[in-house]
Amino acid sequence: MAKCSICNSRKGKRKCAADNTFVCSICCGQSRTAEKCAGCSYYKDVSLIRNYRKVPFYSTQRMSDSSNLQDIANVIESILCQFDTEDENVFTDRQALQLLELAFDRFHFGDTEIKIEDYELKAKFEKMCQIIQTDLPDTSHEEVTKVFASVYRSIQRRTQGGREYLSFIQQYVGIRVAPGVRALPNTFNG
Repeated sequence: MAKCSICNSRKGKRKCAADNTFVCSICCGQSRTAEKCAGCSYYKDVSLIRNYRKVPFYSTQRMSDSSNLQDIANVIESILCQFDTEDENVFTDRQALQLLELAFDRFHFGDTEIKIEDYELKAKFEKMCQIIQTDLPDTSHEEVTKVFASVYRSIQRRTQGGREYLSFIQQYVGIRVAPGVRALPNTFNG
């Protein structure tokens, strides 16, 4: 087997379509560009790969120590409770995670256009963004995003694939009734 045509030290195991030579996997990864490598099976468009678990977040301790961060989390969680109640408790933890991922796409990754094929999810996302803008007008996108990420991690810790997280927050957060006003289940089922 021939040596890598770039570093000339390791075995060139990958056929480079752009240069028509063999390269090692390390040099292949380090020299990739969209213009040169589009269509190659080794090339992946980084903008399409999102690791939502790596979005910056506040630790549980920091959230616990800050009433301001708790207030932001209450707004976010009350929105999720509201959607759950509107959907007659069939809204799932996975759908809540999808909403937060859309928020990451907009607020963290800076996507100006969010492509959503699910009409109901799109409507919920737009409503969530409007409520965030109304209820948290002076809160930075960075701060909201970090709280979104903290809530995201909480959902992942608590869920078992159903509605475990949503059932939990319904008991302790309640639905958003108006800016800064939430109702717990025992106060609006009565």
